[in-house]
Amino acid sequence: MQDSTVESAPEQTPSQPSAPEQTPAPSDPVQEPSQPSTPEQTPSEPSQPVQPSNPGTTNQYADLNNRIAAAAQTLVGVTDGQQCTQVVQQALALAGVSDAYQLWPDEYIYYGYYTDTPQAGNLVYYNNGGRGVDHIAIYIGNGLCVHGNFWTADGVSQTIISSVYNGGGGSPQFIQVTR
Repeated sequence: MQDSTVESAPEQTPSQPSAPEQTPAPSDPVQEPSQPSTPEQTPSEPSQPVQPSNPGTTNQYADLNNRIAAAAQTLVGVTDGQQCTQVVQQALALAGVSDAYQLWPDEYIYYGYYTDTPQAGNLVYYNNGGRGVDHIAIYIGNGLCVHGNFWTADGVSQTIISSVYNGGGGSPQFIQVTR
């Protein structure tokens, strides 16, 4: 019996040196450089199938969507007189989209993809049924958008919050921003 207790004591002693064995885990940083090479390939692959998998990707962009919706609301009354594209560009820039440019309304699709499941923070494109002037706005949820260059009854161009269906014609098309 004394032999078994002696044997258990040495087992505890080697467990102490096992802690230093765990410290040479610099092999993990070696694996980290190999990981960046796979994400470079991953974005090119999902960029094509992103459109069919809308429900899974909306959660992926929830933080970005929240930032865009919040930024758009800060522009109400501040960007009066500016074009709708200027308001969208500023909201995107304030939300951290580093390459936010003022584009034609139909060109904002380059920032993401069309979705049938609108989320606050999505862009809303109105093509006026192919007739007239296009329009772009920012969806903030609950059926509301931030519209830039919205002409009031007084003939004044303002940035306002209004219905998603008040975009000047045509059915609204929602764009999920992915940058």
